Amino acid sequence: MDVIYATSELDEWIEVAKNMQRQMQWTPVYWVTSPKNDHKIQKNFSETIRQGYINAVRGKYTDIVGQDFSKTLDADILEQYCYYEKISIKMMDRMDPTIYGFNVSERTQLYYDFLHYWINVLPILNPDYVIFSESPHGLFHYILYAVCVENNVKILRFVPTHIEGLTYLSSTIEKTPDYLEINYDKVLNVNYEETFPIANRYLKKNRGTYENALPYYMKDITATKSVGENIRNYWLKGRRFFTNKIYTAYKRGRSYDISENSISKYDYLMYRIQGTLRKRYLREEYDGLSTSVDFSESYIYVALHYQPEKTTSPEGGVFTDQWLMVLMLSTMAPKGWKIYVKEHISQFSNKLYGEQGRDPSFYKKVATLKNVVLVNSDVNTFDLIDQARAVATVTGTVGLEAVIRGKHALIFGHAWYMECEGVFDIKNHKDLNRAIAQLELGESIENHKVDSFLYVIESVSFPTYLNPGNKVGVSLDAIQNINNLTACLLKYSNKV
Repeated sequence: MDVIYATSELDEWIEVAKNMQRQMQWTPVYWVTSPKNDHKIQKNFSETIRQGYINAVRGKYTDIVGQDFSKTLDADILEQYCYYEKISIKMMDRMDPTIYGFNVSERTQLYYDFLHYWINVLPILNPDYVIFSESPHGLFHYILYAVCVENNVKILRFVPTHIEGLTYLSSTIEKTPDYLEINYDKVLNVNYEETFPIANRYLKKNRGTYENALPYYMKDITATKSVGENIRNYWLKGRRFFTNKIYTAYKRGRSYDISENSISKYDYLMYRIQGTLRKRYLREEYDGLSTSVDFSESYIYVALHYQPEKTTSPEGGVFTDQWLMVLMLSTMAPKGWKIYVKEHISQFSNKLYGEQGRDPSFYKKVATLKNVVLVNSDVNTFDLIDQARAVATVTGTVGLEAVIRGKHALIFGHAWYMECEGVFDIKNHKDLNRAIAQLELGESIENHKVDSFLYVIESVSFPTYLNPGNKVGVSLDAIQNINNLTACLLKYSNKV
């Protein structure tokens, strides 16, 4: 079996590949690498074609034996891939630290370059499997994914739930694996409370207070640090800045071609300083337009996503532009209903890159819509959920929190919990009309069905971390992680 690995730079993936080669004769024929793992992959798989992601952005491709780029881009191919093009253009926000330095023409050209590359290279490699460590949200990986989908190449995609590391195996972003539905039917209406401790801990937390239910990745964002902790954090950041090399696929700025995107430490430092100032302005604009909440109103609570991030691009589909979701809800909400929109607090965090994913004009557009109210960022999320008629999000965890607390969720993207009780899949006006009609009837959610869904997730999942940043909140060492990732592939690769 020939395999393409489009995984993160986590060292454990190399050991997983060794295990799969030894146990299942899976041969890595191609690996999308980063500067941090390229030499390790070369050392362990000397025959594997290695393509650095950053080199690909610069137009530097590894030679492939038998390479014959006989296919070209024409009207038919561009139409076939037009869905992916829209998502790709938005995905490139993460490559533009200056916000205005990577225009639409340049983005489109890079998309064309990668599409031309993969429609030619994939048939040459002819892999049996292509493995993604999670939903592909770097452009080179995403176009590989798109060409796999359109050519029926089998995709193995790990799906993190962020529930104590539980991770299951799936295929495309849009499709729920059949084995989830089969297992759901088995556990429905059966008491499994003692069998699934992780799911029950999660259910208990999310039926309690918001402070106790706050996900691990949000605790670090919202925590108030002491003076000593802040000094230590700045010292560690400074040490990393001066001792580590800068590896990024950023476009350097307006006056540079994408092929000249070598970023200096000075460039990077300036981007971070400018980004901090832009986020401060972003926060001021939002606070100036937001207001307190009148819980006596009938309303749909819209929880915005932090952007740029994979939860909207690519998992949100066309709703990677969250304006479309808000506009649709504003237009179709019943008379007298409000749309309460709350920004994700991470959008303003200096630890992240929210200035690359949101413009102040977005808030102004939202605030001018009829029946739409921007909500103060300090309003408790669970209070907003509990008093709402429904909760709307693209794919966010807040949708799952809502159904656990007995409120329906309107999901506009491709969330991993789409098959859960109480979730409405919204892609068009007909879907939303149908959902609103049921909301007006006051249909309730059956808690035991929500519980059963999470029991199924635990039954088919393995505790893992998929990239270096996911280690927080997961009590696993490297050996356990390698074993669990391998076991997940062995058990489910032929079931997705």
